[in-house]
Amino acid sequence: MRFYEWLTLGYYLLFAALAWKRPIAARRRYLITGAAAAGSLILLLFRSSALQDWLPLAFIPLAYWQTGYFVLPLSERVQTALHSLDQKFLRGVRVNPSVSFWLELAYLCVYPLVPLGLIALFASGNGRYAGEFWNVVIPPAYLCYATFPFLQTLPPRSFEKHLPEQTKIRTANLFVLRHVSIQANTFPSGHVAASLAIALELLRHTPAFGAAFLIVAIAIASGAFLGRYHYGLDVLIGAALAVISFLANPNP
Repeated sequence: MRFYEWLTLGYYLLFAALAWKRPIAARRRYLITGAAAAGSLILLLFRSSALQDWLPLAFIPLAYWQTGYFVLPLSERVQTALHSLDQKFLRGVRVNPSVSFWLELAYLCVYPLVPLGLIALFASGNGRYAGEFWNVVIPPAYLCYATFPFLQTLPPRSFEKHLPEQTKIRTANLFVLRHVSIQANTFPSGHVAASLAIALELLRHTPAFGAAFLIVAIAIASGAFLGRYHYGLDVLIGAALAVISFLANPNP
């Protein structure tokens, strides 16, 4: 099996086992275990098929939701520290409405960005590097999700008083988050980690696509912070994880 496949299997099984050690509701325990069983079964049944390179498109959301079912008391001290640190940088900051629109749009585009990144790899004639692509993208994404069963905070948008203007594109972002996200903050930011990892890997094999994805990744990181979807430290550590994963997987 490829590295990311072993990592995926280990991730699912580890958190399924943790669910039976934690005092959580039985329904959540079964959902966590069910996500692990579904993901593991998909991996083992189809890993040698023509679908192998595309299976992580299911693995990543399953990993996100699996750890999202863990419920903990909020880490209020950590949340306060993150919020206080942000306020030092945000004091007096005003974002131009047109800039805000593009940052919000970029943040909304993070959902199709992962499959688009893989499509770009194949479209550029570099589909043979799909395994390497996932070896770079999956570890930082999983690391962002893996902290949730141990540290939980609210996203800044959920309690701050001074938020960006409620435009149509922001309303769309919030609608998607209400219906797709786990309604809590991932620390670090999985959005930032995955998008930057994709951009870096594409830069290695197809610079034209990579440059375009890098611009989007920077906009996602900026939108995550300025839109108050994430704390600044979420963004910085998410970006650092992407860079470390990229450097740890040198071009063969």
